[in-house]
Parts: sequence; C-alpha cells; structure tokens
Amino acid sequence: MARIDEPEGSRGLPSTRPGLFLRRPAADGTVVVEQRIRTPGRRDDIQGLRAIGVILVAVYHIWIGRVSGGVDVFFIVSGYLLIGSLARQAEAAHQVDLVLFATRLARRLLPASLSVVAVIALSAPFWLPKMRWETVIDQLAASSVYLENWYLANAAIDYLARDQVGSPLQHYWALSAQVQSLLIVAAGLAGFALIRRRPSRAEILTFLVGVFALSLVYSIYGTSRNQAFAYFDTFARIWEFALGGVTALLPPSIKLTPIQRTIGGWIGLLAILSCGVLIEVSTAFPGYAALWPTLAAAAILVCGDGPPLRFGVARLLGARPLTWLGSISYSLYLWHWPILVFYLTLSYQTQAGIVGGIGVMIVSVVLSYLTTQLVEGGVSTQRNKDRPLRTAFAAAGALAAIAAGLWIWHGQAGRIMTEERLRVADVEHYPGATVINEPRIVSSDIPIHPGPITAKWDNADVYRKGCHQTLLGDSLLSCSFGPKDATRVLALVGGSHSVHWLPALQSVFGRYADWRIVTYTKSSCALGSQEKSEAPQYRQACARWNERLVERLLSEKPDLVFTTSTRVVDGIEETPAGHRQQWQRLTAAGIHIVAMRDTPWFGFDVPECVEINGRFSPKCIVRRDLVLSPSSPTSTVPLDDKLHFLDFTDFFCIAETCPPVIGNVLVYYDKHHVTATYMRTLSDELGRQLASIIRDTEGLGRK
Repeated sequence: MARIDEPEGSRGLPSTRPGLFLRRPAADGTVVVEQRIRTPGRRDDIQGLRAIGVILVAVYHIWIGRVSGGVDVFFIVSGYLLIGSLARQAEAAHQVDLVLFATRLARRLLPASLSVVAVIALSAPFWLPKMRWETVIDQLAASSVYLENWYLANAAIDYLARDQVGSPLQHYWALSAQVQSLLIVAAGLAGFALIRRRPSRAEILTFLVGVFALSLVYSIYGTSRNQAFAYFDTFARIWEFALGGVTALLPPSIKLTPIQRTIGGWIGLLAILSCGVLIEVSTAFPGYAALWPTLAAAAILVCGDGPPLRFGVARLLGARPLTWLGSISYSLYLWHWPILVFYLTLSYQTQAGIVGGIGVMIVSVVLSYLTTQLVEGGVSTQRNKDRPLRTAFAAAGALAAIAAGLWIWHGQAGRIMTEERLRVADVEHYPGATVINEPRIVSSDIPIHPGPITAKWDNADVYRKGCHQTLLGDSLLSCSFGPKDATRVLALVGGSHSVHWLPALQSVFGRYADWRIVTYTKSSCALGSQEKSEAPQYRQACARWNERLVERLLSEKPDLVFTTSTRVVDGIEETPAGHRQQWQRLTAAGIHIVAMRDTPWFGFDVPECVEINGRFSPKCIVRRDLVLSPSSPTSTVPLDDKLHFLDFTDFFCIAETCPPVIGNVLVYYDKHHVTATYMRTLSDELGRQLASIIRDTEGLGRK
C-alpha cells in the first residue's frame, strides 16, 4: 500500500524539504499560516521497502498460497511516515489538525480504492459464480466504507464460513485496518496534545510507547484466545502503527556506526524475506509473532536514516526498479488480488501456476500503473491539494458506480434466490438418494436442487436456532425437536458431520409420537475427538466441551445417542481412540449408541464446481478410494450389544466414484457438508435401519 502513508507533497521533492505548514485562525476570523514543521528528507529506500512488501504479498498470494507478512511492513512504514509526522506536528505546534489529516488521507485513499471496488461491482456478476454473490455483495459495502476487516473478523469465527472461496475484496481488510488504526492513533495524539498543551518529544514518545504496549498485550492475548478474529481486529493491529511512529522519533537519539547501520539493515531485509517461509503468518499473527517483520522493517528504517552507505541495504532498496515499483505499490496491492481471483475462477484452478501467475502479475502491474497515473495522479497529488472538489467528485463518481452495480446485482440475486427457494423438491423430479435402491431414469433437463445461491443455507435447523457451539465455545448448547412430552430421547452429539444427519433424523422420528431429538453439537468436535488440524485453543475447547457432554449424557441417560464413528485424519479414514473411549463410558452406563460412518470429504467447493463445470463434469467427481477406505475402520472395534454401527457411504459413492449430484439433488453445500434436501431423501432407508435398534431400546425406560 503506497503513498497513502506519505506526508503531503512527499513525492518528487529533494532531500531537504520545507516541511508542513500549520493553519491557525486569527482573532479576526481569518486563517494565518504561522508554523512550519520540519519533516525528514526524501528517502528512496522507503519506496524500495514498499516494493519489497508488495512483492511479498503478491508472490505469496499468487504462487505460494500463504501470507508473507508483507502487509505488516506496510503498517510500519505508514506509522513511520504518518504517525511520525503527526508526532512532530504535536511537538512543534502543540496540536494535531485532525481535519487536515483525515482530508489528506481521504485524498490519498479514496480515488484508487473506490475505483477498484467500482470495477469489481460492475464486472463481477458476469464472471463470479452465483454461490459467491451474497458474500461479495456484503463485502462490496464493507470495503467501500473501510470496514472489511470487521466483516471478515466475524466471518472467521463462523465455522460454516471457513471453507468459502476467497472473494475479490477480502484483501481490503488491511486497508480498512490501516485507516482505522491511523485515525485512532491520530485522535489519541490530538487528545494527548490538548491535555498536555505543550508536549515534549519525550512525552510524545512515551505516549506512543504506551499505545504500542497496550495494543501489543491485547494482540497477544486476543491471538491466544481467538487468532482468527484477532487477525482482522483493528485494536490488535494498532501497535504496529505506533511502533512505526516510535521508530520515526528515535533516530535523533540513536547513534549507530556505519558498520552497525550496514549490518542492521541487511539483517532486517533478510528477516522480512524469511518471515513467510519460517512462520505460518495466517495462523500465528498478529500477536508476538508479528514482531518479526515489524521490528525488521523498523531496523531498516532506523539504519537507513543518515548519510548513504556504500554497502548499505538502502542502496539496493533505492534502486530505480524498486523505487518505481514502490511508487505503484498501493495500486498493485489493490489490483493483484481481484485479478488473481478472476483468473482462478475462470480457469477453475486453485493455484495460478508459473505461466498463469506471470500473466496475473503483468496484468496487475499494467492496471496499477494506469491507476497510479490516471486516478491517483489525477486527484491526489500535490498539484491538486487546493482542488478538494476534484477528489470529492472522483469519490462520488466511484461510489455512484458501486451503488449502481450493487442495486442491479442485488436485484438479480434476489430474483434467482426467490426462484430457487420456491422450487419444490418433489419425489418425481428430485428423488435424491432413493435412486440408489430403486434405479430409474431421472430427467437432467431440470435445474438441480438446491440451487447455487441457496445451497449454503440448505442445512440443519440448529444453525438457525443458534444451538450449535462455535470453535472456541465450550459450554453445552442444546435444541429439542419433537413433542415436549415425549418419553423417549435420541441425543444427537458431535461435530458438524453429526449435525448434517439431523434433517433425516427429524423425518424418521417425526413418525414416533413418543420420541424427541435433543442436540449437543459443536464445530469440528466429534464425540471424544480433538482434531489434530485445529489450533491448540480449539482443541482445548473441544476437550472441555467433550467432558461436559459425557457428564450430561451419563446424567440424563438418553435412550439413544447418535454420532459419527469415523474421521479422515491426515488423509486416512480411521476410528480415533477418543471415540472408542467415550463409547465405552456411555455403553457401560447402559446407553445405546448409533455410530454412523462419516461421509466423504471433497477437496473443492462442490456447488461452485457444479455451477461452473456442470453436474456431470469429471472435475466435480472424486474417486471413492481417495476419500474412503475399502472397508469401514469400525470393523476392528470390539463388539458391544449397545454399540450399533451404520454405514451409508454407498448412498454417497457408487462403485468407484462419488458424484456431486444424485437424483437431481445437490449432495453437498460446501466441500463436505451434506445438504438438508439430500439428507431428507435418505430418511426412509435410515428409518428402516434404525427400526431394529429402536426396538432394542424399548422397555428400558428413562432413569
């Protein structure tokens, strides 16, 4: 993100600049310019540092599929230039002009950022799969007002949203967090200057250090508790900008020898380049792990301040190719991600590859150069500082285009959604799983059900009722389905793969007047399971929840417990030891358990694949032997007359393959969760296989 963090007029000026002027009202109401604030000279190495940051971001996104820490470099540079400038203003003028600061920030940001959003709003309906429309429409609005980070923060803690394909706007989270952080720190500095009246540099530095410390402590705590949320949390990021401001105020008091500056600068650059390789940034940041790239960037800024060094890193960073790339880095950050999403969507790939990635990069650079010259250069440069109307008109035009695109797009999405929701899944046209036992010809000329837009909402009732526990939660949430005065209880327990059997169970037990279903479910937490792939805080929450669940079951003693029996761990289908341990505790107490073999996990978003490639495309079909073992792993579990295993995998996979659509019904609403519509078509077979088990529990009574 470039030039949004430059002091006004920093581009193209010589190394010694006159600085910033402060406008103050005179007694007669006129405005007098009376204060000149000295600002640092031009440093080409800062442009080069921006170039390194954007190269890391783009390369990791396009070819590596990870997060690099390059965004954190931008944050430090922003704090160094903008917060440093405001700190010097507070020291020299004893106040901070928030209105002027916000105006300049808007002039830097709005033209380019809103232009990219407008292009996406007007073009995405023609190339983006319909199943992503609703999410992207919401993100268009969030990105336009710099709230994308909070939108993603809330989506990140929703388990059902974690497998969604990235939108062309999700990279706006960093821009949103940056704007919010800068405004918060600027307001804090303004308030501090107002309270202290004549703050010294030492006092301002102490204030910024305090902001840095408080935010860092909050960031470390938040990351340990809920990293997915903290990653986008503005308050967990403020310390990075404060650190940049602290760095800007330190150089006068730091005396480094040329050798120290040379070694420190190169160590900083190597640390930045190695960060994304050695740390899984997306799952470790922004806590103490983010000190790696931020301190490295701060070291480069400190070591680059002063006379040029023959072998200093500033000579590399100040090279013309890097400074040119740094000059378009803001636009390049804005463009590279939507261009990548566009390419991956149309080519239906998950990785760009060498040739495709080079194409994405070239197109992004060209668009970035044009945006910088025609949009940023047209309304946000020094020569237009006295033409605020130009910026206002440009922003208004972009917002009008965004609003028009949203209005048209939202209307089209609404019409398609209404059609899909009104579609009746009758047995004749949408037999679903019944065609497995009763093969017959089903017309494929009609649309599949559920459709691409409504598929993700075709799930179990527990999500709408709010009684499915989240990844971090550990308390028992419960819903009850069926007659309140029912004397017999089936407890549905476990993770989301237990949940997606609820629609079929509701159909089965709706036929019994004396049965009701009680649910105890939690995201990614099967009965007795602690997923190896989950973060430590999620595994710990799962363990606590499991213990409370078993205690509740042993106390209430339901007539039946329905759960899953297998799990795919590191690509291998198995029955985890934790499952068996909990089963033994329950069956020893006389509780009958129905354990269902888990359904297949696809490696791609099934509804999107079907929408793009068609229901019969080989791209949307997986080989059975890649997702299921030849026989169920439960075959090795010791027999127990109260433990009943069911295996419905033949209703999800035929002899050699697992299709995405069966009997005109879409089987999955994401990568591995089964639609409620398809589950209901399994109810007759499930009822038949449960009938004998239900009879086994008759006469046991409730204790």
